[in-house]
Amino acid sequence: MRTPKITVKRAVSMTVAGALAIAGTVAVANMAQAASTTIKIGPAATGSTLGGNQLTVTGAGFQDATGASVAAAVRFISGTSCGVDATAATAATSFNVISKTKIGVTSPALAAGSYMLCIFDGTTNTQTLLGGGKFVTAAPATATTISGAASNVAKASALGGTTVTVTGTQFSKTTTATVDGVKAAATYVSATKLSVKLPAHAAGTGYKIKVDNGYGAASTTDTVSFVPVVTVAPTSGSGVAGNVVSVTGSGFSGRTFDTTAGVTVVFLPAGTTLTSGTTTIASLKTCTSVMVESDTSLSCQAPILTTGAYSVQLLNAVASKYDSDYSTISKSSTYTVAAF
Repeated sequence: MRTPKITVKRAVSMTVAGALAIAGTVAVANMAQAASTTIKIGPAATGSTLGGNQLTVTGAGFQDATGASVAAAVRFISGTSCGVDATAATAATSFNVISKTKIGVTSPALAAGSYMLCIFDGTTNTQTLLGGGKFVTAAPATATTISGAASNVAKASALGGTTVTVTGTQFSKTTTATVDGVKAAATYVSATKLSVKLPAHAAGTGYKIKVDNGYGAASTTDTVSFVPVVTVAPTSGSGVAGNVVSVTGSGFSGRTFDTTAGVTVVFLPAGTTLTSGTTTIASLKTCTSVMVESDTSLSCQAPILTTGAYSVQLLNAVASKYDSDYSTISKSSTYTVAAF
């Protein structure tokens, strides 16, 4: 009798009894594993122990030719293999068969460790494995305090570059940090401390530092206030009127520079006290011929200054007087006058 020729692929789609009924011998080892493929898990094959990670699994055979779902169970099994038991370990919180090659999966809460994400074609303990891939869980980061935060508020330069230390848990060398959605430079110190160099940010208060260790994100309970700060160049001069200085800061564009009702660049001697509504701008040493070059740069001509150290600031003026209701536009930068 002539032995009919079949392929392994055909045999897999048949029942074991059917395959054995065909004259001749076809060896099919481990029928449940024969059709399985290695799957890809995205956006990353890692997740928080808290669960709720939204995963996209890419593989094959998740739907049949008619578009009906073949995948019937998604399980997270501790270890390095899936086996054939679709009732084992922990079921996915939910899954959605999107196409023949894609499944959306929501991971369940799991203890920290290494798992296999396994997809089966049924829900009993003897099912065909459609695919499996490694999935690792770890605890998400937590964050609490920011170093130097008086009254739970840390102050930082609006120009960026201020470095603070964030205290929390579950930090690693790959932990990232952002402030108000802007990336900050994070440097790992220990599992509970992260050094964060803050980015430039418009002046304002109440900003939290958000950290993410790849398994979950958290924001500090402390906040950061960005204080407008200026730098001046050169940092010293002869005190003769007319010396041109360059001031770097932020928020210069769109402002009116005027000693009556606007912004004024002033040189304050050490120990000067400003009183809102009382201190007249005329009594201060003001920079003249202000030229705004960009939102972050301006130049002006320094007044006559006696020997000593000065604090360069940008102040608001209302009715020719310093007005704290509008706040100081920029904090100080030191300018020193010395005889040449």
